Amino acid sequence: MMISMSQMVYCLVIAGAYLLLMSLILEFLSRRLKLLGNFPPQLVEVTGVGWFVTFFIMEVLFFVVIPTVSYSFFYLIVPFSGVKAGLAATLFAFTLGAVPIVMGLSVRLRLPMQYLLFSLLGYLFKLGGAMVIIGYSYTL
Repeated sequence: MMISMSQMVYCLVIAGAYLLLMSLILEFLSRRLKLLGNFPPQLVEVTGVGWFVTFFIMEVLFFVVIPTVSYSFFYLIVPFSGVKAGLAATLFAFTLGAVPIVMGLSVRLRLPMQYLLFSLLGYLFKLGGAMVIIGYSYTL
């Protein structure tokens, strides 16, 4: 079993570009919909280029780098591959990772439901798209 570094770099670049595009679109929509309007100003972090770059680096690490490296090790022994593997991994990670935390926060803190739903949907689109790209690229 040999790991293809060129295929791994290809996955990182394409999935990273997708994540950047989705992050920009979701940030634009979040500002347009004024989802943070109900929060007290002292609780909302001032957003700018530095904040966006930091947040994007964290997302690339968790949504692209870790899944790409993991998939490159396990794609030969996983019983399904391609887009199906990407979608299955997305649903597994999303259901066991993001949903319980956000739902736990929703009953402990008075966060607006539209903000929580927008965040969950955004994470699902980001993770799902990156995982489908990773899974598909390993079928090429």
